[in-house]
Amino acid sequence: MDENEFRRVLELFPVVRSRDYHADLDFSRQSSRSGPSEAKKWQDAQSAEDKNEAFWGKLKSAAERKVGRADAERFCKAFQQVYKKLVYEELTLDDARKIMNSATS
Repeated sequence: MDENEFRRVLELFPVVRSRDYHADLDFSRQSSRSGPSEAKKWQDAQSAEDKNEAFWGKLKSAAERKVGRADAERFCKAFQQVYKKLVYEELTLDDARKIMNSATS
């Protein structure tokens, strides 16, 4: 899926967070509380994994309704590649802002 086609399909979905949202701000609020037990950390990790799987499932279902099964599969694979690149290659906040600003121009 090329970038233009990916952006076209992405535009079909509503924005759920503002462009100036920063997850690290939410994390800093949470980390100021007393630390959870080891068992609680494992439960939270499992819960996060379940939520992650649920997110990808919901994304695929929504994409299928909007563009059909074949295009939804391609879109979800492209979306996962972009997500992994941004998350696992530790894109800096400045670089992320550049990407977001380029999308609006």
